[in-house]
Amino acid sequence: MKNTSIRFTKARLESIKHTDKLQKFFDLACEGLSLHVQPKPSLTKSYYASWGIKSTKADGKQKTSGRQRYICRFNQKPLEVVKRLINIKLPEWKKSNETSGGQTVETLVSDYINNGAGGYRIKSKGSKLKYKDKTTSHYKYLLDAYVLGNTEKQQLLDTLNGPYKLAENNYYKKSLPKILLKELSRSDVQIWHQKLEQRPTAANKALAALSVVFEWDSSKLKPMFKGINPCLRILKYPEKKDKKYIDDFEKVTNIVKYTDEQHWRDPHFLTFYRLLMEEGERLEDHYGLLWKKPINKTDEKDCTGWIDFRTKSLHLKDTKNREPADVELTDEMLVILQKLQYLVSEESSNASFAVGSRWVFPRATDPSQHVNENSYRVKLRNFHYKMGLTTREYVRGKGKRKVYKYTNHLTLKHLRKTFVTYYGRDKGLEAASIRMRHSSMEITKNHYYTEDKEDLKTKHSIYKPAANVIDLKKAGNDEE
Repeated sequence: MKNTSIRFTKARLESIKHTDKLQKFFDLACEGLSLHVQPKPSLTKSYYASWGIKSTKADGKQKTSGRQRYICRFNQKPLEVVKRLINIKLPEWKKSNETSGGQTVETLVSDYINNGAGGYRIKSKGSKLKYKDKTTSHYKYLLDAYVLGNTEKQQLLDTLNGPYKLAENNYYKKSLPKILLKELSRSDVQIWHQKLEQRPTAANKALAALSVVFEWDSSKLKPMFKGINPCLRILKYPEKKDKKYIDDFEKVTNIVKYTDEQHWRDPHFLTFYRLLMEEGERLEDHYGLLWKKPINKTDEKDCTGWIDFRTKSLHLKDTKNREPADVELTDEMLVILQKLQYLVSEESSNASFAVGSRWVFPRATDPSQHVNENSYRVKLRNFHYKMGLTTREYVRGKGKRKVYKYTNHLTLKHLRKTFVTYYGRDKGLEAASIRMRHSSMEITKNHYYTEDKEDLKTKHSIYKPAANVIDLKKAGNDEE
């Protein structure tokens, strides 16, 4: 992001070109006036009031943080009118942000981000339960971007800071983070939520994060906000549930056949993929799997689980409720895992890079570390294209230098929904719900299971090949 100080004139501002990055220009002749030039493709320019607020940190050091307030779009009001408005209102806006003049929503949210995030859950069943690191970081992001407005997405900034039409010639012009806590009402939070209507999922998650902030504040001996949580009883937007799965059974059986017969080609990835299909656990639970039970608490804390060949099961720490779970492995899956062990020890195999690593799925670039969400991204794209689950479009080039644009229709997370769907059709919805350790069958049905109304229960095992399955090409003709 580029910040530049210039003298504002209409001709000078009109000559500013849009680039691929957000640009901020500050007027040398008017304190607090800035112009935000949104990057392509939006091509909008907006006036903002900008200023800094000084505060003292816990260690006694002075900290200056920036503040901004949306004024209008460029050319919506004459430049002189905008300057006159800022000259009149800027002292008032500065004062409303000083903690001595009253604590604001911004004060409370910032306090939570700096001091409260990562603590114990307020509404937890039984004993205290700390928030997961992933949840904590996600809450911080939501609060920072959607409440405090610390984002480079100009369209989002305009949505949060711009006026909101309530009725004919009646506009709501408040900015949520600038509202004094003593003046905050549920209507203020509701209008902020309504501003984000075009982003329903983000709006609902940001509302949940803000509710956590008020619950955290209410548990303190001296809460900043005096009153009932203003986020309660605000209706959330309906969200479209993603229940996609591999709905072509022929493709499912082809994948099983390929992972059995061509396992040597890419042993770690194909084992990872097949494991997700065979037991349907969460993707994150497989990253840090160990070959055997760790011998000390430190190693046990660092992993997500381990393989127990004696009991033919995986011992996992469920990332959802953080409770231990023993998941039975099929005989076919045990064979594949044993194949992987053998190939790791073979000097010339495609898995030999992992020799000596304690992880079942180590990174190819650093076997001392386990894989993460980015490790198999390209491999998955190529594998799904081979299996007909990804499409591609020619972009440019020729010969072996052709460039394609790929469209992924499914991800690794959809293998969990694939497992639940076929397991439920074979053994029934109730059995699937118990197998996945869900608190109710409603969760299984609404989020994971897609029933086949014509044939709810099949007579075959969930991945047994049908008689008309087409054999894959011979290995020598496969395109890697």
